[in-house]
Amino acid sequence: MKKLLCVSLIAFSFMSVNQVFAQETANSHNLPIDPDSQKILYQDVVEENGDPGYLYNKAMEWFNFYYLSPTSIFSIQDRVNGKIEGNGRMPIYFKDEQGNTLNAGVIGYTIRVEFKDNRYRYTLTDFTLKGASRSPIEKWLNKQDPAYNPKWDVYLYQVDTAMQRLTSTLIEKMKPTEVKTDEW
Repeated sequence: MKKLLCVSLIAFSFMSVNQVFAQETANSHNLPIDPDSQKILYQDVVEENGDPGYLYNKAMEWFNFYYLSPTSIFSIQDRVNGKIEGNGRMPIYFKDEQGNTLNAGVIGYTIRVEFKDNRYRYTLTDFTLKGASRSPIEKWLNKQDPAYNPKWDVYLYQVDTAMQRLTSTLIEKMKPTEVKTDEW
């Protein structure tokens, strides 16, 4: 009996430590919150050489690279005024008790890229969980909510990771294309 109790305590302590580490990973998201609207907001102005038309074309190349069907994303494509806007989507997942990855829904968001001489600004905002009705995901930030679910932290982590990847690929693809000359 003592052996069973000792083994149970050791197993429980390992499970608790694993749960803490898993929770730390899920809680390690650092979502940027707009102080005025209290919405999740990824936004930055990036200095890049080129006129608005050139930067617009580079952004269109990126949209075609990043999204499977970019034409379904666009709500505004305005080369003259230097603006692209659309509605992106990304799936989120959770793991069940058996470790299977299951679909938890689709997050919709607004993406906007604006262009001026030698700079552009990207904005990602209005994150909502799509369903019968759309609900803002900012409610997942409130751990005091009576409906709080620990899976929310995992979902927020997925959103943050996806948006970090999106912004880093955008910045990389917006850099000027190097023209290689064939010197033989």
